[in-house]
Amino acid sequence: MAAESLVGARVLVTGAGCVGSRLISTLAAGDVKEIRVLDSSAERLSALGNGIEPVVGDITNPGVVGEAFDSADVVFHTAAVLEGNDVAAYHRVNHTGTEILARAALAAGVRRFVHLSSVTVYGFAEGDVVESREPTPTAQAYSQSKAAGELAVRRLGKELGLPIAVIRPAGVFGPGARYFTGTYMKRAMRKPIRMVGNGRGSLPVTFVDDLVGLMTTVATHPAAVGEVFHSAIDPAPTLKEYMHAYGRLVGNESWLGIPTALVAAVGSVMVPISRKGTYARQLPRNVRQIDRTVRYRMDKARTLLGWSPRFDVESGVAASVPWLREQGILPEGA
Repeated sequence: MAAESLVGARVLVTGAGCVGSRLISTLAAGDVKEIRVLDSSAERLSALGNGIEPVVGDITNPGVVGEAFDSADVVFHTAAVLEGNDVAAYHRVNHTGTEILARAALAAGVRRFVHLSSVTVYGFAEGDVVESREPTPTAQAYSQSKAAGELAVRRLGKELGLPIAVIRPAGVFGPGARYFTGTYMKRAMRKPIRMVGNGRGSLPVTFVDDLVGLMTTVATHPAAVGEVFHSAIDPAPTLKEYMHAYGRLVGNESWLGIPTALVAAVGSVMVPISRKGTYARQLPRNVRQIDRTVRYRMDKARTLLGWSPRFDVESGVAASVPWLREQGILPEGA
């Protein structure tokens, strides 16, 4: 379902990062009545250009949130702390901030609250995973905070009638994705491509435009209310398949896999000195996950919404080339 289904709506988007900015561009190309964007960075907001109503502030500030929610019909919540070692920030933004937003949405009487969660809520998942599986987060702050934030949203939906729709995306790649596209392209330009693992383990990803398409669909589809959906390429590519899609842009399909057991053993010395809740604190288990096989099934979105991803890895990487060149990561002519 295209953004035109939101014709005449007053839309609030939290976060102007990779997903948020791409969503805003899609909405701006449609006929929504108003796009208000709440972000803590005035620089990110100014980069969006004209056509939006910017609100600078933190989603944990009830006053700012109340201002942002004024007259909002539909809310897309993408703002989150994604990286770093500030454990408290993960919980403050991803959990507390999400609950503040959801309660404000309930008070404002919005038509739909679309919450962007994460497949990391499943923790150390393997095999086939469907949305009915309840979150079992790892001890890492990101996983814990995203699971807690999602739980708060779902609770308000079930107990108080907030019209929610939750999406659990895999790793987001595509234009604007600094890590899953920018960093991986840089790795693919080294000869040989040096990665931890044998390359046969799964790398669950979703192309940013597919994620945006699913977000605009659940924002209006009547069957989406109260439901949770994955956004992922199904089945997931292997790590080697994903890396070689970037490597082929520069004629490089070499591979040097560093054994996960070796990296886990070396990394174990960091565990006692690492801060609780950080990636390094569970480094051996995190590294061993690299060789595992996991598949986040997309049957539910296809069956309930009639929606399927349009991009595979090859087409997604190809669509990322202009951005990679614009960023100076991929040389002209490659």
